[in-house]
Amino acid sequence: MHRGDRFYSGEVFRLLRFIIGWPIFRVVASFYHYRCTGYENVPRKGPLLVVGNHNSRKDPVAINLALRRPVRFMAKKEAFDPRNGLFECLMVRIFFAYPVDRERPGPEAIRRTLQYLERGDCVGIFPEGTRHDDTKLHPFTHGAAYFAWKTGVPVLPVGIDEKRGEYYHVNIGKPFRVPQLSGRPHKVLPEITRLIREKVRELLPPDWEVVEEEEAAG
Repeated sequence: MHRGDRFYSGEVFRLLRFIIGWPIFRVVASFYHYRCTGYENVPRKGPLLVVGNHNSRKDPVAINLALRRPVRFMAKKEAFDPRNGLFECLMVRIFFAYPVDRERPGPEAIRRTLQYLERGDCVGIFPEGTRHDDTKLHPFTHGAAYFAWKTGVPVLPVGIDEKRGEYYHVNIGKPFRVPQLSGRPHKVLPEITRLIREKVRELLPPDWEVVEEEEAAG
């Protein structure tokens, strides 16, 4: 098969998975009192870097539902093994996640992320690095800032607020591009990370606490 045909077939299969999976998980989401605001801010096509806070395992699926377009998330490699949880394994496979070794991320995860963005895909990142079942916005790592700075693609901020048994709210902000600052990454990325974090913070309820680096370290 011609390389272009293989790519096209892969895209068709990818969209079919989304079309089949979307209504299934939309029904499941109703049990969590799921709702979404800000859908009008979602670009319908083109590369997009989705960045949000991370509360629960439902978050990647909820963001796919909210955006109504496939969003690829990095997921820990253990999630792809059904022995570690069949439902989580099903979610990461249907909703286009790609595996990463959290202990040794390596260049492969970076390469794949850049590749997806270059071909016009939507990639999602949770810069907090892990789930936090609280009403606090924890410090961000610089991964999302790096990809936004490296590629120049639009960043779509998302705030997720959940109270178990009562509501699960996905709030989508307006897309923006980070400033193309010049300099070495260790000088540039902290400033871009602060900008991205503030955009996410604006989408969360005012009573949410912002945890600073010093507090997290303590």
